[in-house]
Amino acid sequence: MRFIYDYMKLKRGINSIQSKHCLLMLLPSIIGFLIFWIYPFIKNFYYMFADGNFFKNIEYLFNNRYFLLAIKNTFLFTGFSTPIAVMISLIFAMLTLKVSKKNAFIRNAFFLPVIMPSAVLVAVWQILFPTITPFKSLLLIYLWKYSGLYYIIVLTALASLDQNIIDAAMIDGASYMKRVIHIMIPSIIPTLFFIFILSISDSLKIFRESYLLYGTYPDEEVYMLQNFLNNHFNKLNYNYISTASILLVVMYVFVAILGMLERRWSEKIW
Repeated sequence: MRFIYDYMKLKRGINSIQSKHCLLMLLPSIIGFLIFWIYPFIKNFYYMFADGNFFKNIEYLFNNRYFLLAIKNTFLFTGFSTPIAVMISLIFAMLTLKVSKKNAFIRNAFFLPVIMPSAVLVAVWQILFPTITPFKSLLLIYLWKYSGLYYIIVLTALASLDQNIIDAAMIDGASYMKRVIHIMIPSIIPTLFFIFILSISDSLKIFRESYLLYGTYPDEEVYMLQNFLNNHFNKLNYNYISTASILLVVMYVFVAILGMLERRWSEKIW
């Protein structure tokens, strides 16, 4: 018993030392996060409520034609791009699951646009498709650039499934579509939810490609929230920028609700 007690005490000591070392190594990142993320976030609320003008800022924004246009286009773009990107990644992962295990070229071909700089993608796009409308251009560039990443994530999730369960269903007479619908897709729901959230985040980064294609003031059908924030930032209208950023809180709540629903669904299934 004395030996067990000494062993447990030694183990706790080692774990304590390891925890301190890990915390020490994480300290630069924590300090950077506090300085460059948390402090600006708190400062954002100061500008939002400065001089008691919060409701005036809200009134200005919702009476501003370009803010309403930016909100509409941003939600429209995210509403189109996110489900399409998830579906494309899932379909191609299903179609190339067996082939990609033996041939790495397929995975590399899908992933190549992800690591290419946005300037290169935009330059190639302008050469190949100069006449496509702005909204379709941004949508297709987004799908071209980011679907490869989602494809790799879904492909990895599918490759890690227990093949014995799938083979047992096949022996029991389940068709390929039944195996996909009742076994494969339910098994990777957490992965699909992850890439869904990731695609929402990436759809908000389309400002880079939009700026490279159309400049600071693009066509009205691709005038996004990022354009509105960037233009007011250049004019030093921090109060409007801070107030407009309240939409990020709304989006966070939306994502949190989706996360709770997904967690409850997974608990019922598994």
